[in-house]
Formats: sequence, structure tokens, C-alpha cells
Amino acid sequence: MIRTAAYAAHVLSGAFWTGAVLFVVYAVLPRAREGALSRESFADAAHRLLMVTRWTGVALPLTGAYLIWLLYRPLELLTGTSRGWAVLAMLSLWGVMNGLVELGVLRMRRETDPDVGWGTYMAEGFPTEALDGAGNAPGAARLATVARPYLLASGALAVLLLVDAALLAGGLPG
Repeated sequence: MIRTAAYAAHVLSGAFWTGAVLFVVYAVLPRAREGALSRESFADAAHRLLMVTRWTGVALPLTGAYLIWLLYRPLELLTGTSRGWAVLAMLSLWGVMNGLVELGVLRMRRETDPDVGWGTYMAEGFPTEALDGAGNAPGAARLATVARPYLLASGALAVLLLVDAALLAGGLPG
């Protein structure tokens, strides 16, 4: 029962996160670059993506660690099999993807507030209130241009993560 709940939470969290990243990359980012979104709307979308990233940044490692503990003991099953390497690849993709989303949104936030520190950013993210009083703050097109390389890379990693998950679900041989 606990194993099934862990699988469900893990898969749902991963689907929610990769879906959010791909939606922002496909639908939100281009509209912001075209100037079709206000900076408030784009900042809100980026902040929400950041919150999804952080929430799943708790759920995925917890459920993943539990599943590794259940399925890959002794440790040689994780380091000596193709399934184990796929799990390690998934962990690596997740970590880099997480970091890219954080860096992209941090760069956006620093466009409006160059003095924002890491601690403040980690506590607040990029709420639309951070745009208040920014005076001649850049518009959505500039913010999107700054975040674009990070978000595009995270989108590519999301696709690789989904392929990895499909290989694991499809019964990648040991």
C-alpha cells in the first residue's frame, strides 16, 4: 500500500513538474517574448513554475529515495544495472533541471531588482509584488529574453526525463 502511494505521488509530481516546465516553454515564454503578456502575467507564470519546482523538489526526492530503498538493494542494483543507471540519470536530470529553473527565474528577478540577495530570492521567489516600485523595470519581452536559455534547457531536460521514465516504465532490462 505504501509502495503504491509512493509510486503514485512520485509519478504525479514528476508529471506535474515536467508538464509545467513544458507549458511555460511552449506557451508562455513565446507569448512573453512577443510582448503579448504583461510583465506581471509573465512574472506570475515564472513564480508559479518556481513554486511547482520547489514543491516537487521535496516530493520527488522523498518518494524517489523510498523507491530506491525498496527496489535497488543491494546498492549494486543501482550502480551495476541498466535500470539502476536509468534511475541515476533521472536523478541527475532532475537536479540540473531544478537548478536551471531556479537560475532562470533568479536572473529575471535580478532584472527588476539587481540587489536582491539569494536568501530573499529563496524566501520569496518572484512574486508580482517584486515588480512594485521597480520604476522603469523591464517588460515581459526583456524578462523572457533573460530567462529563455535556462527555460529552454530545462524544457529539453524535461523531455529527456520523460523518455527516461518511459524506459523505466516500459521494462528496461536489468
